[in-house]
Amino acid sequence: MSITRKLLPTLLASVSVNTAAFPIIASAQQDIVADFDIPSQSMETTLRTIAQASGLEVLYDAQEIGDLVAPAIKGRMTGPQALAVLEQTSPLQIEYAQGSAVVHKRAHAVAAAPSDGQSEAIIVTGTRIAGAEPSASLITLSKEAMRDAGQYQLGDVVRSVPQNFNGGQNPGVLAGSPTAADLNVNSATGVNLRGLGADATLTLLNGKRLAYDSGIESIDISAIPMAAVERVEILTEGASAIYGSDAVAGVVNVILQRDFEGLDLSARLGAATDGGDVEQQYSAVTGGRWNNGGFLIAAETGRNTSIKAGERSYGSNLNHSTTLLPEQKHHAIALTGHQQVSKDLTFDLDALYNHRTSFFATALTPTADYRQLGFPTSSRLSSFVITPRLAWDFAKSWSVSLTGTYGEDKSSVATGYNAGGVRVSTSEARYANSILLGELNLAGSLFKLPGGEAKIAAGGGFRHNGLNSRLRTVTPTAILPGTTFDETRKSTYVFAEANLPIVSPDNDVPGIHRLTLTGALRHERYRAIGNVTTPKLGLVYAPVGDVTFRASWGKSFKAPTFRQLYLIQRGQIDLPSFYGATGSAGDTVLQLTGGNLDLNPEKAETWSTGVTVKPHFIPGLKVELSYFHTDYKDRVVTPIASRVGALSNPLYSSIITSDPTIAQVESALALATGGLLNNSGRPFDPASVAYIIDNRSRNVARQEIQGVDLALEYHLKTRDIGDLQFSASMSYLKSRQQLLPGQAPEQLAGTVFRPPSWRARAGVAWQISELMFAGYVNYTDSLEDRRFGAIATVASMTTVDTNIRYEPHSTALPGISFALSVLNIFNAKPDRIRTSSAFVPAFDSTNYSAIGRYVGFTVEKSW
Repeated sequence: MSITRKLLPTLLASVSVNTAAFPIIASAQQDIVADFDIPSQSMETTLRTIAQASGLEVLYDAQEIGDLVAPAIKGRMTGPQALAVLEQTSPLQIEYAQGSAVVHKRAHAVAAAPSDGQSEAIIVTGTRIAGAEPSASLITLSKEAMRDAGQYQLGDVVRSVPQNFNGGQNPGVLAGSPTAADLNVNSATGVNLRGLGADATLTLLNGKRLAYDSGIESIDISAIPMAAVERVEILTEGASAIYGSDAVAGVVNVILQRDFEGLDLSARLGAATDGGDVEQQYSAVTGGRWNNGGFLIAAETGRNTSIKAGERSYGSNLNHSTTLLPEQKHHAIALTGHQQVSKDLTFDLDALYNHRTSFFATALTPTADYRQLGFPTSSRLSSFVITPRLAWDFAKSWSVSLTGTYGEDKSSVATGYNAGGVRVSTSEARYANSILLGELNLAGSLFKLPGGEAKIAAGGGFRHNGLNSRLRTVTPTAILPGTTFDETRKSTYVFAEANLPIVSPDNDVPGIHRLTLTGALRHERYRAIGNVTTPKLGLVYAPVGDVTFRASWGKSFKAPTFRQLYLIQRGQIDLPSFYGATGSAGDTVLQLTGGNLDLNPEKAETWSTGVTVKPHFIPGLKVELSYFHTDYKDRVVTPIASRVGALSNPLYSSIITSDPTIAQVESALALATGGLLNNSGRPFDPASVAYIIDNRSRNVARQEIQGVDLALEYHLKTRDIGDLQFSASMSYLKSRQQLLPGQAPEQLAGTVFRPPSWRARAGVAWQISELMFAGYVNYTDSLEDRRFGAIATVASMTTVDTNIRYEPHSTALPGISFALSVLNIFNAKPDRIRTSSAFVPAFDSTNYSAIGRYVGFTVEKSW
């Protein structure tokens, strides 16, 4: 054993074994198990103690470690496992090179020394039990990795993740998709894992819920300032047993930095080289740390100009004034803090405020500007959330916490209709979402199993989500009411989760290095939709230390959205020709649209399995392969997405009444409480109705989603050429949907306006002395366009991103850095698709960006 206080390249190379013998000796050092009982003390002393007890060489810079305080470490474990505890609870990054553990301090973040209680231990997304390993795949994106990639907004981060589909609520989504939720309401960004819908992915802030956004009921992840973020964790499977409704496709948890000391300022300027998207972004982070607490506050402001159709070749079918990317201005503030009130009592608080305005326009013909004939849309969004928590470590291994959350998200959207250069009408929408939540959580150790302590987390609470929706159309002569409601969904819930370590490395069982069983159960009661119970089971099995297998099974659910329940029910009178049909002279069609108060929760059953390999003979390498399968039932849809051919399609026979009686017409009209819209151009006559179509929201669809994820990470530290961080992520998706009973399943993945079958991102970040260079390749697979009879292929798209950062080691300007990023460096363009509308762009905006090549320059300064 040796321990070195100064991190020098020469010491990294001076291992006291020859190259051939190194892998065996390194493995032996890392496998030495020792009994640790280290009190909370200086970090340097703790590092020395771990090295002496385990025989592992630990390299660090005493000046870099400084006066950091290490947490208490107790238990029987190897040296790397003890260092992993430090890495999870302290601002340290541990890497392994040539058999030695290399300790770095992560920039700026300062972690408090935790108490021995459960409340301070690290909890990862997918479990409520501190220190538990999730039984499903978890993607972790660190602040350093996002910064190296030249990403400075969380919206850009999630749009680059292969498992995410960029349809849904996103500023770049335009007209053309048949999915009602694929639209830009207010330029927010909702995460849409596997393309199951932004309302089926739960987004959390430090493990806590936020208010829904607009009427789509997604969460605006772009509201969180990037400067405050420590990491983003993405669980890519259902987790309603842990978190409740909405966690069908997965969970995205944004973790804020816990503490901060000093001041960081950042300024970023950029623009698209083809025109438009001229961007400015400024941020500031500050904070403080004292013996029993600390805080961080981050502020961000920015703006970007729009991209017009006239600035892009693939917008040539549109009028030049049509917007492809909206103009935006945003301001955001995040605050997190904690205070140890007494030895066993801790108070912490998270808060967030966001404000955004945006503008975009759609011209209805290629020849007329939107001011002459089209729709200009302006939106304003403001949101906030505050989440206090009080945690009490009332026994050696037990804690109880009380958490409260209150938040609001208010949007106002005004869409004008211009004709002949005159404002004919303005459609106004106002959405005021709110959340009120209270939860009591108990966690601790129940009893001892052969592999360690059996741990449990249990509790319960209540959640109230509200939406005040006000829609109306204003004309010069009248105000026409639209969907208007003010509703609250109330639920109460109880939950329990267990982590059972059956075998650990200490048991020395041949063929079983580690075996852990997990289980969770949640029961929710909704006032309007009744009771829902969701279970989850998991298994973690490692035959040897280098290989870990995972398997999980569970059920998830999603409550109907307020829009699906309360959208005003209207009737509209159309001609049969609108549906591609012919009829007798005078025939009309009565279609019912809107919400449905009889909707039931959507339900899903998910299972997954995977393997993680971290070979000890290749330090720094991690490979993970996983398979997932989701059976999603009772999806809420409007059955007929496209009217053409609907009247003659036998699959729709259950919702179409042919040759209705006068009584049937009158009964249908009684359901149209929002009034009747006559599009036929002739006076309405109940006797002329030849068909009644009930196209209101209903539980009918069934989706089957399955696929494979592959991830690779490799960190190589060298003496001569610096540090290299390789990463790769690939996702294969196969999905299909059965819309109505008896209908043949329809392929979803791999078709236009749906997620591609293949998506991947791979790259390398290279740090050498004062210079960092990063390059990434992004691949989006080709798509099939089946909308117009003959199938057409939409070509795949590959883009390359680069980022160069220079951090001079200068005493004159300490803490300064300069970065130049070029995204889509070769200016790859989306392939054109067929369109039959003069205002629908000829490219798939849910899969391919309209920005093109983007160049950004960033300056950062730290004190």
